[in-house]
Amino acid sequence: MIYMNAAESHLALLQYRELLKNLVIKDLKVKYRNSFLGFLWSLLNPLMMIIVYSVALKYILRVQVENFPLFLIIGILPWNLFSGTAIASTEAIINNANLIKKICFPREILPIATVLFHLAQFVLALVVFFPALFFLGAPWTPAIAAYPFVLLLQAVFTLGVALFLAAVTVSYRDVKYLTEVALMMLFWMTPVIYHLSMVPERVRWLFELNPMTAYITAYHEMLYWGRWPSAQMLLLGGIWAGLALGLGSWVFRRRQRFFAEDL
Repeated sequence: MIYMNAAESHLALLQYRELLKNLVIKDLKVKYRNSFLGFLWSLLNPLMMIIVYSVALKYILRVQVENFPLFLIIGILPWNLFSGTAIASTEAIINNANLIKKICFPREILPIATVLFHLAQFVLALVVFFPALFFLGAPWTPAIAAYPFVLLLQAVFTLGVALFLAAVTVSYRDVKYLTEVALMMLFWMTPVIYHLSMVPERVRWLFELNPMTAYITAYHEMLYWGRWPSAQMLLLGGIWAGLALGLGSWVFRRRQRFFAEDL
């Protein structure tokens, strides 16, 4: 098989956009096939997390965050988008082994489809949860206009991570389990259920090095504090997105020549 350089790969992705669309639609149909509640199952998971964390952290551990349910919803939805995509991407190539061995197409389409599938679920959930934010007291300010831009940065970062994980898991199957463990650790280092200001200053820099901190903090600034995301967080979010996409694309292109034999 002849492998394409970066420019040729990008052009091929445009040519195979129908395949990409069909893969995403297929995944959506398969997920909710023969399900009575259908899409509602995608809402139940974050809803139960919000209820459990709200009770446990607000009323048992007494975390001092004003209007905690609002704070939690704003952070938990984009976190679920990232973590769900990362876990699913570890199987993006493995689960399509027959397709890879029989058909010639840009392999990047598979992890890209995984990202778009979870992004579509996120947008659908957002349609339901977004009005609830203002019912819970989210400030209605012009800063909300920055939400799509921050989401785009997070989506680019997530795509880079997905490309990397999809590629390396083909040769090293333990990556899937390591990813699940890493995500559990990363969750507690991301200000989803606490303010970043609550972290002791001597170790706060470690939390700020976490790429997801930039995105979650930006969401909180827009929808919880009612202000524009800080230039620092937007810059960090852009840097992490560029680094992740660059590294993920590079690793994927180098590893894809081994997919057929490793599968």
